[in-house]
Amino acid sequence: MRVSTSMIYGGGATGIQNRQSDLYRLQNQLSSGRRMLAPADDPIASAQALVTTQNQSVNAQFLDNQANAASLLTELEDRVGGVADLIQSVKQRAVEAGNGAYSDSDRRTIAAEIRQRFDELLGLANASDGMGLHVFSGFKSDVQPFSVSGVVGSRSIAYDGDDGKRQIQVESARMMDVSESGSDVFMRIRQGNGTFAYTAGAANTGTGILGSSSVISGFDGSTYDIQFEPPVAPATTSTTFQLTVTPLTGAPVVSTDLAFVARQDIVLRAGANQFKVAISGTPVAGDTFKIEPSTNQSIFETLDDMIRVLETASTSSAAGRVSFRNQLTNVSENLDLAYDHILDQQTSIGARRSALDSLTNVGSDFDLQFRTDLSRLQDLDYVDAISQFTNRQIQLEASQQSFVKTSGLSLFNLIS
Repeated sequence: MRVSTSMIYGGGATGIQNRQSDLYRLQNQLSSGRRMLAPADDPIASAQALVTTQNQSVNAQFLDNQANAASLLTELEDRVGGVADLIQSVKQRAVEAGNGAYSDSDRRTIAAEIRQRFDELLGLANASDGMGLHVFSGFKSDVQPFSVSGVVGSRSIAYDGDDGKRQIQVESARMMDVSESGSDVFMRIRQGNGTFAYTAGAANTGTGILGSSSVISGFDGSTYDIQFEPPVAPATTSTTFQLTVTPLTGAPVVSTDLAFVARQDIVLRAGANQFKVAISGTPVAGDTFKIEPSTNQSIFETLDDMIRVLETASTSSAAGRVSFRNQLTNVSENLDLAYDHILDQQTSIGARRSALDSLTNVGSDFDLQFRTDLSRLQDLDYVDAISQFTNRQIQLEASQQSFVKTSGLSLFNLIS
């Protein structure tokens, strides 16, 4: 093969440029810490890295959403916890107000405190978050949810929010509620024992006091009126009552001369709709007691009822003491249900926070796995790269030295 001078120069220059190119690429890899400087370096790994990066970005957004949701739920839980503490305090004052040693003046003093508690509850219900949005207004977060009208003891509560619950997407297929509507938290609370309300007639003159009430097998939703009858004969000492059952549909059914024994359960109906109530003391003819399906009553109304009962208490007579006790019993039952309702709300919020913690832990594990995968696909093996860099450097120096020697060869140098 004939080797020309131009071939020697061209080949030498090409070799040096190739070695310089390899050295330059390795230098860039070492300075960036990346194995792939362009997709062409490893097309398959580049495609995998792109998919992994996109998944990592989506996961990072969900982690941010979860953090925001956790913050909102923590604030919501604090608000609802404040309501629970308030009701617990009011329940204690209701027990205190039932103390027979207390005077009507003492009870009015307690009523003054409950007035303040009412205002405190209204403040919690109308609370705003850090951005000035009302916590319990549903989707209408720019509207104050609750307003009060009327006089103390018979006030009306208006809810101006809606039933919406704000949500945040915390994973690809899950939206999580981060708010509660005020109607759910404060308004939709059952009366009585949660199934039916058991009350004494306001005009009762005997000493019949409401006892326990509970469902045995069920309650059919009818209204039951117990009215005590006059003695059957002047010489008898037995007490009887008339029971009027008003069903949801159809005509009332009246049963008379039913025997009554104080402090003994009155078992009503049979089969799948059986329940019981009790009356202590001595009812007299004309006294009435009513059993009707529970309806919703707001926490505000319950506190307002308590204020009315305490401020209007007149316990100087036996009938007044019985009336006060029966009314306070109804208030206490409603407070118990309100407290249980708020605890259910706290439980629901706590369950969501627990679910968020689990999602965040899983998301953090995913993030670590994505980082590991990207490191495997993209990161440079410094030991191998430095070894290659040294090798390419030696090759470049060898190419340069050989080119100098080869390009310097000439036949004229041998002619003497």
